[in-house]
Amino acid sequence: MTTLKNQAYIVFLTILILGLTIATAAKAAQQLDIRPHETADECNPGISQIRVTVNGVSFGGMLTVGLYDNPHHFLLKHGRKRHVRIPATGEEHIVCINLDQHGTYAVAAYHDKDADRKLKRQKNLLPGEPFGLSNNPEPVLGFPKFSDSAFKTKGLGADITIDLRQPRF
Repeated sequence: MTTLKNQAYIVFLTILILGLTIATAAKAAQQLDIRPHETADECNPGISQIRVTVNGVSFGGMLTVGLYDNPHHFLLKHGRKRHVRIPATGEEHIVCINLDQHGTYAVAAYHDKDADRKLKRQKNLLPGEPFGLSNNPEPVLGFPKFSDSAFKTKGLGADITIDLRQPRF
């Protein structure tokens, strides 16, 4: 009789754990609200595109990469030429964005750890989540300049690397 109770208890615990696991996975999938227009383009070294390698990403949430071409609207939401969101699954990610024309661009990336689609800010308005810019400029007080992160594309585009900086609290 005791063995039957133990087996029933084990089955109950297994079902409970399985249910919690499924609920957690469903919540995580729901949190990653990546819309069709936000997906990265397929990386192809034979076509003109910006290939961004982002280092310093941890597991969980999503990585957001924004492409800018206007110095007057740099880092402003309405100033993005394109933005891409992908699940954050490891230390390094490669994100590709097809180019419709060559020009001068800058790229910003951040790890949206809680996948709420917003860059957390500290009280001093500096990023509160891992953040980086093309050319990896040294942090300065004030708003970063487009010219410090700008690069030109030609031929098959550009390959750039962004090293995310952890926020300092």
